[in-house]
Amino acid sequence: MSTWSRVFIVAIIMLFDITTVTRTHARAEQQQMDSTAPTFTVFATRQGLVGHRTANGHIIQPRDRFVALPSWKALASRGGNEFQVRVTYGDRSVVLPVWDVGPWNTNDDYWSPERRYSDLPQGKPMAQAAYEEGYNGGRDEFGRRVRSPNGLDIADGAFWDDLGMRGSGWVEVTFLWLGEDTGAPVAEQNPTEEQIAIEPGAKITDDIGEGYSAEAAVIWYEQPCGMNGRHTWTYGTDDPALSENRAQWKPRLTEAGLYEVFAYVPACGEMATTAARYNITHDGATTEVTLNQRAVTGSWASLGVYHAGHDQAMVELSDVTGDQGAAVRFDAIKWVLRTDTTPPDARIVEAQKQDDGSILVRWNGGDDISGVASYDVQTRKLPDGEWSDWLIGTTALEMLFVPPEAGSHAFRVRAIDWTGNAQPWREEDEAVVYIE
Repeated sequence: MSTWSRVFIVAIIMLFDITTVTRTHARAEQQQMDSTAPTFTVFATRQGLVGHRTANGHIIQPRDRFVALPSWKALASRGGNEFQVRVTYGDRSVVLPVWDVGPWNTNDDYWSPERRYSDLPQGKPMAQAAYEEGYNGGRDEFGRRVRSPNGLDIADGAFWDDLGMRGSGWVEVTFLWLGEDTGAPVAEQNPTEEQIAIEPGAKITDDIGEGYSAEAAVIWYEQPCGMNGRHTWTYGTDDPALSENRAQWKPRLTEAGLYEVFAYVPACGEMATTAARYNITHDGATTEVTLNQRAVTGSWASLGVYHAGHDQAMVELSDVTGDQGAAVRFDAIKWVLRTDTTPPDARIVEAQKQDDGSILVRWNGGDDISGVASYDVQTRKLPDGEWSDWLIGTTALEMLFVPPEAGSHAFRVRAIDWTGNAQPWREEDEAVVYIE
């Protein structure tokens, strides 16, 4: 074989190797791209319906944290995390399990490249297409007129507290079972001291400041991030008998009023707990709030809104968590004075005829700041009867109505919050039951 032949063969082999390496790198890059969980912009609404069951059997709790997606294919088990999404709204981001099916549809897996409604683009909910473009005659799979483009429902605690939403809006949703979670924005993951937002007038109690006290049977650990450039932490336990570390934050509030309480969760250090248990003392009562610190690292996480006086406010946190061995972070607590000017929202959720001829009526409602204090319920005889008061100032969520005569009876409800804001009455009949 001539020298030129050998050179030509070597060149061919080298070219083949380079091409193979290039293709291998391209495949690796494509696999990396494919492994990233997809994110879509979706219109989201608040779930509400406290006390009702979700599709997986969970009883909805006040300030609950989960989402509903419109397909049975992505429903986690009761209490499970097999299907989770990251929801991002503005500068806030939280990971939530999928525990319910809806809104509107139950077979619209719009996040899937092989979705049921194949003539719609991936990432656009069928309800959005029906609302915006008249898709399917503007109706959902059950034939109902679609009146909102939402493709996601968010439970109250995540909606109000974690994301800071006050009304329906567009959010970024990352479908975590389809790939790797790229996490919150970089500014959230690696905040500097200057990036930790503090509103004018907010009351801050830091873990190295006045009003903070801590005790430990073992040493506290420290990390160089958080308020004032550092924070303390300890390992959590799910066994109260093994608890060793606890702390209290007591702010100096200048006036009594409604305060939203926030905990800052620093972003550095070992993996944080998914179930830190904060106890908020307010007006002589104590409320326990479970916070997924891992989902809100690098941000302020709302613990809810409470009425508190000058010397009544306190937050307590210990190493007792809902999981085992993860880090519990102790940093700053923020109290922000709130003014409640928005009325609450309530509606009739069920009205059923009973065997004895009475009607069982159920209702529910929510309020984003002070909470629902009471409900008023009205009824009228169809077709032309005027609305009349049935229940005024009740705190019940259900009651038996005994019709004075046969025929169709309609019901409506309104809620009043703790600051006196009253929901306007709806003009339409919210529920109608016929009695023979």
